[in-house]
Amino acid sequence: MKKFLCACALVSVAFLSTGCMRVYETLTVNDDDTLTATVKQAMLKSTSDALNSEKDPNTVEEVLEDGNTYYTQTETKAYPSTAEFSKDSTANISKDIFYINLDNGNSTDSTSADQSIIDLVNQSIYIKMTINLASDIVDTNANIKEETTGKTAVFDTTFLSQSWYAYTAHGKELIEADVTAPVVSNIENGAHYSKLPDISVSDDTAIASQTLNGQTYSPLNVKDGLNTLVVTDIKGNTTTITFYKDTTAPVIKKIKDGRTYKKKVLFYVKDKLELDQVTVDGKKMKLTKKNFVKSGKYKNYYKFEIKKKGKHKIIAIDKAGNKIKYTIRIR
Repeated sequence: MKKFLCACALVSVAFLSTGCMRVYETLTVNDDDTLTATVKQAMLKSTSDALNSEKDPNTVEEVLEDGNTYYTQTETKAYPSTAEFSKDSTANISKDIFYINLDNGNSTDSTSADQSIIDLVNQSIYIKMTINLASDIVDTNANIKEETTGKTAVFDTTFLSQSWYAYTAHGKELIEADVTAPVVSNIENGAHYSKLPDISVSDDTAIASQTLNGQTYSPLNVKDGLNTLVVTDIKGNTTTITFYKDTTAPVIKKIKDGRTYKKKVLFYVKDKLELDQVTVDGKKMKLTKKNFVKSGKYKNYYKFEIKKKGKHKIIAIDKAGNKIKYTIRIR
């Protein structure tokens, strides 16, 4: 759903494995709702030299606050709106509200784009985040007090809690007044999918958590069959979406594709989850209790019959769009 950290580019596997990375991110929201994100990535010079790492021409050699020398690269990106920034970010930010759930990833793969801040800290990566809102901040759990003043709140990973947050007075009012549940887009409640769509979520204030089947949200946690997605905002308003993943086509029994039969044929159709339609020569067959088999060898199958001589095309499709086609002939 969202990418790791905020606007930060994914660092290489070699850098992650050495535990010698530092990441500095500054987010500045303007009165017109535009946003600027600046990210500095730093790798310990001694480690880079030992690895004989090829350095980008934009790399700068710097001594950082821990007294060590690093190779650093800095990138700044301007966004036309905070909403546009949110598409690339695990952070929720507007002119008046900043909120980030520190453990919103569930990935053990260091090449994944879904890593949380805690994932990265566990790999010994230091992160410092500076937030500049449009008005003075009145409530925050920013831990770098000497740099937190006025519109600015500063956090680093020497302090880890469930979340980092900073609110202006207007932001606090919005949170208190929020009675609207988050909006989940690009997925329908109760729908069947053969491929998971690109789910997006939004809220009037900020998203606090997203869980899938009781675990932190990750596409990796989608299972075959029924899935439950729960999205909660920082006020506690919740939206729950259930959907089905189905990548298996329906099954046709009693007949074989390409065969010729001497007389009328019976065939049976079943799907792993739910059939949508069965057609014979383009005509929809009825999926009713009358032709649903309740016992015996073909229990839970639908039973159909073809009497007419000639070539017949049978198509069965399930609710997720998985399809199976048979062609038979009756002499």
